[in-house]
Amino acid sequence: MKESVLFLCLIMSMTMIKAQSVWEGGIFAGMAVYSGDINPTLTPRFQDFTPSLGLIARTNISNRMGFRGGITYLRLEGDDDNYESRKSRDFDFKTNLVELSVLGEWEPLGSNRYYTDAAGNVNMDKLISPYLYAGVGLMGGVLNTNFSNYNGNSEDLKAGIQKDRAYGNSLLGVSVPVGLGVKFDISEGFTFAIEGCVRASFTDYLDGISFAAGPEAKDIYMNLGFVVYRRFGNPRRW
Repeated sequence: MKESVLFLCLIMSMTMIKAQSVWEGGIFAGMAVYSGDINPTLTPRFQDFTPSLGLIARTNISNRMGFRGGITYLRLEGDDDNYESRKSRDFDFKTNLVELSVLGEWEPLGSNRYYTDAAGNVNMDKLISPYLYAGVGLMGGVLNTNFSNYNGNSEDLKAGIQKDRAYGNSLLGVSVPVGLGVKFDISEGFTFAIEGCVRASFTDYLDGISFAAGPEAKDIYMNLGFVVYRRFGNPRRW
């Protein structure tokens, strides 16, 4: 049911983008990291970041409000060897994740981007403009979790490992991205943006580990990077 609703939202987003007089296509490049059963902190080390790439299509609903759909690839990794208190457990994982998302975007200074001159022509001011965005995503991934280095005698931990192995190596779920960024208008045709995003995942299996660690807590993942937008169409004032 959730997947059907998200698919419908994606179709609606593409329809709205086509209907507007200005729309933008963007390429995202950056880094991703996760917090969960291997990485226990929200402030990960730089070594824990991995590549993240994406494609974005967006349009304006008004001069301050935007609407965008995108597809993002993230690679998430973690290793108990990086944390002294977890070396005896010695789990590690690599997850390849793809996310489809539909996001609303609020740009409070966006109304200053276009103005109409005395002749009735719409002109553009180049802005440095912050924005916030949030929405919903559908994520799917392939899990590669390694429990084989554990040599301890904990029966509870061994039972947890067996339960987690039974989960399998594929993941499908819903995410809620929330992020912020800053746009830099380069020209009438191009915009550069820096943005960061945190995603609630509603699953404890981004790393393929749950019962063998802390099944009561859900994993989250984040990415940080830049977007280069190409603007198409004719601007207008709302």
